Amino acid sequence: MRLTTKEVQYLSLFGSVTGAFSKDCIVGRRTVIFVVGEGDMGQAIGKGGKNVKKLEEILGKKVELVEYSSDPAQFIRNIFSPANVEKVNVVERGGKKVAYVILDGKDRRALGRRLDAKVRLARTLAARHFGIDNVVVA
Repeated sequence: MRLTTKEVQYLSLFGSVTGAFSKDCIVGRRTVIFVVGEGDMGQAIGKGGKNVKKLEEILGKKVELVEYSSDPAQFIRNIFSPANVEKVNVVERGGKKVAYVILDGKDRRALGRRLDAKVRLARTLAARHFGIDNVVVA
């Protein structure tokens, strides 16, 4: 995984502000998404969300956090959080890894337009961290 200079700077800032470890980040026009080390989510958020608020203030962008997991299925569940993911099945077909995600029907509807953004994020992060070629929501 190769990071841009801006991503490295953002990761450094994240560590300075939160004291937590971040493995990765994705910088968008309006949002920065940090992949937080396993078990570091509480420290990353801070009491009452103060760390997230401070980062948003400094960066002038919305900040989202995703907790890393060494288990690809759990990592994908974390990406879709707080939606209820009923099942994640990672299979290999024709030399390609595909993750099939089954969301609770209510949560799928609640995500609405954000579902597409979550799927794109899941595809990007699953490819970066686990070599998963595609994420499909069923």
